[in-house]
Amino acid sequence: MFEEEDKETGYAVFIAITLAIVVSLAVIAIAIGSAIGPAGRTSGPAAMPVPSVVQVIGRVYFELGKAELPQDAMILLRPAMRLVHARPASKLVISGYHDASGDVASNAELAKRRAFAVRDALLAVGVGEKQIELARPIVAMGGDDPNEARRVDVTAR
Repeated sequence: MFEEEDKETGYAVFIAITLAIVVSLAVIAIAIGSAIGPAGRTSGPAAMPVPSVVQVIGRVYFELGKAELPQDAMILLRPAMRLVHARPASKLVISGYHDASGDVASNAELAKRRAFAVRDALLAVGVGEKQIELARPIVAMGGDDPNEARRVDVTAR
């Protein structure tokens, strides 16, 4: 009925499926073992790390090659200002972006100057210096919109 070649193929498929099931069960067992502490009790929420929530609350776009704040910058930064006034324990992280074309060092310096311009604007309206953190310049890779590389993001933590 079945030829010898068909039987060998069937055995190979059977072994492959069995192996996949065993590996899946092992992965599940490891995941469960990680959730259960070494003493055999389930770890509670306090034992698991809570990721910090990062949310972009302000984005300012700059002109090509410039670090001067655009006219609408304070309107774009208004949500960040409201947040720190409402929740003084919050922290604003300012990240300047640049593209990968041209001289990397000068692009990074321009992104840094843009981030400082946003920081200075926030300080001028009463945001505390301890509420602001400057991130290292970030390279914005590719994309359809070249303006994405000429921006500063303000995120809240």
